[in-house]
Amino acid sequence: MAVETIVGNGESTRFQADRWLNGKTLAPNLFKSVSEKTMKCRTVAQALINRRWVSDTEGVLTVQVLVEYLLIWDLVDGFVLQQDIQDRHHWKLARSGTYTSKSWPP
Repeated sequence: MAVETIVGNGESTRFQADRWLNGKTLAPNLFKSVSEKTMKCRTVAQALINRRWVSDTEGVLTVQVLVEYLLIWDLVDGFVLQQDIQDRHHWKLARSGTYTSKSWPP
């Protein structure tokens, strides 16, 4: 993955859309059951409030969706946001760590 995300306060990282949990998309089936609108705007900070991410899930809960649900639950249960630290999105393909049109393609 070209972008490394480190969550601080969770305000600029999207819960379902960004790869902030171990740098991977860990629950593709679960996150397919989330509306596109919610996926685009639900931040980690918002999703963790009262476990709001759970109620974002819509539709039929298949066995695979439930397995992924439990995986995400375990990963985010007790996750602590750092209110004084902004999230960091580091572009690994440029020395500066910042994406620019000049930094792509690498």
